[in-house]
Amino acid sequence: MSGTGSKGAGEQVETPHLEAGHLGRGTLVSLSLASFFPAVGIALVPTLVLTATGNATAWHATLLAAVCVVLIGRPIIVFARRFVATGSLYSYISEVFGPWARYLTGAAMVSGFVCGVGGLAMLVGLFVGSFVHGRQADPTDLSPLEFPTQVVIFALAFLIASAIAYRGLDSSVLIVVGLAVLSIPLVLFITIASARHTGLQLATQFDFGQFSLGSTLRGVAIGIAFLVGFESSAALAAETRDPRRNVPVAIMAVPVVLGAVYTVATILQVPGLLQAGGQLAAGASPPAALAVQAGLGTTVGAATDLVLAAACFSSLIAFVNYGTRFALAMAEDGLLPAFLTRIHPKFHSPHVAIVSLAVACFTFISAAVFLVGDVASAYNALTTLLVYIWALPYVLIAAGAIVLTRRTGELRPGLWMSAVLGGAAMAWTYANGWINPPAAPADSMAWIAVVAVVVVLALIALSSLRRRGARQPAAAEG
Repeated sequence: MSGTGSKGAGEQVETPHLEAGHLGRGTLVSLSLASFFPAVGIALVPTLVLTATGNATAWHATLLAAVCVVLIGRPIIVFARRFVATGSLYSYISEVFGPWARYLTGAAMVSGFVCGVGGLAMLVGLFVGSFVHGRQADPTDLSPLEFPTQVVIFALAFLIASAIAYRGLDSSVLIVVGLAVLSIPLVLFITIASARHTGLQLATQFDFGQFSLGSTLRGVAIGIAFLVGFESSAALAAETRDPRRNVPVAIMAVPVVLGAVYTVATILQVPGLLQAGGQLAAGASPPAALAVQAGLGTTVGAATDLVLAAACFSSLIAFVNYGTRFALAMAEDGLLPAFLTRIHPKFHSPHVAIVSLAVACFTFISAAVFLVGDVASAYNALTTLLVYIWALPYVLIAAGAIVLTRRTGELRPGLWMSAVLGGAAMAWTYANGWINPPAAPADSMAWIAVVAVVVVLALIALSSLRRRGARQPAAAEG
């Protein structure tokens, strides 16, 4: 990833490059876990899964979601142990299938990163807006959650996050992990206080007579949404020491560790959430409702808005880094504009890609909030869209792992079973959007996902043709 170029007679100048071997295993795993805002997952996953399943046995849907992601993780780490690349799934699929799979995966991941990074900025806006709204004298004034205020929050979030990512991985890792660690204790304190107040009610939570396949699958889809993109740390492989050993650990840490944490949090919180139904219906956030239910008062609950905003901001920084390394890989392959390959000579960051991603995401989510009307509804739709889009790369990589191991003569029945089950689960997540569509506006995301991938695919093909055409005259002159 480094090189030199001639500056004068006998004088060499270093070409700007990413810093190879810069991240150790502990740093990469910490960044990978912190990227998925564990505090936000602890705060929101139990409520959302409980709402989707409609019964007290919600924990099994959370657990099944983690299992599904672990199943799809096994095929991914087959590639991570063999190849070092900055394009994550896009780079991996290129090693197995032809150009069609590379184009298709690239288009889906471009759309997915815009949705994912934009969604994180939306969460920052949602929690900051909620905090401001809670401090207003007029509770009917929802302006902090509507377009004008949210655009200002989005702009500030992207400006600060991009500036941190611009200065390189050291700054990003320090802030991302620091904010994630600082945001967890308050949410854990509320969760434990709620469990102590209500008890675990295990007889009710483990009563499988309430089991319903349809409601469970809806809950599984919600759980998966909080783990989508768990393999994104693979985009830092070129900057990681011993990536073939360390990247797989960082990838699987997300569904294994956070999947277990969210399952335990669901068991601890469900009794309190059931008792706090009235407060939740009145608009209180889950942590605030649990805090009041446990006798902690409204101040503790209100403080979680800022804590969770900080957690989302830390994840925003991480995914700006992931997304821009992915864009860099596609640009180096000629599928995105060449200017995205530029590396800052001092900070060793893809600075042009960082600015470009921030501008694209800011424009996209600002338009979404303007059209939908408020940030909460826009975020719910965008999260659904992200899951639908990311299902395609997951299905392809599952098939790719089977093809890769068969091609090399390996007998891997356990891996193949994981790939089949994991790929089927991801395919079903999308198909279920047509069969059992969610409430509006998320109900339209199943077909919007197809449109988004097709549009980006056309743009990628156009960019590729332009760059190929620009290279031909240069080659002729040479």
